[in-house]
Amino acid sequence: MKSKESLYFPSVQGQKWPSIDGDIRWDLNELINHIFPEDYQERSNKYATKLVDYVLSNPDGVEKGMLSDFLEREGIPPSTAYNVVIPKLVKFGILKRERESVESDPGRGGFMILKPSVSFSSHLEKLAKEWKSIYKTALKNK
Repeated sequence: MKSKESLYFPSVQGQKWPSIDGDIRWDLNELINHIFPEDYQERSNKYATKLVDYVLSNPDGVEKGMLSDFLEREGIPPSTAYNVVIPKLVKFGILKRERESVESDPGRGGFMILKPSVSFSSHLEKLAKEWKSIYKTALKNK
């Protein structure tokens, strides 16, 4: 499986997981670590954490000019952002890409706008609920 399509889950028997106590909140970097594992993709992890934090601080959308300024200010190579980090964050549903319409030519695709998305949590929540249901059904049918 390609890393751009992989979600990183370290062994639940190891010491790499943060607390799974529901009352203890994980930080953004702990979530991003499941998409860009720091042990294997240190720079992408750092860039993705900064980018998602920036988009979350601008939930109405980060347009192209804002994104360019951010990348330059943070020293993030645009090629890495546009070819590695953003596509994987969009693919996993952490961010969504929208197109800003161009008033002078509405039929033409506009500039990209990045916004936060809850698709990631929705899919993982569904996955977890289905596993729990399968597990409980198996125990009941035992």
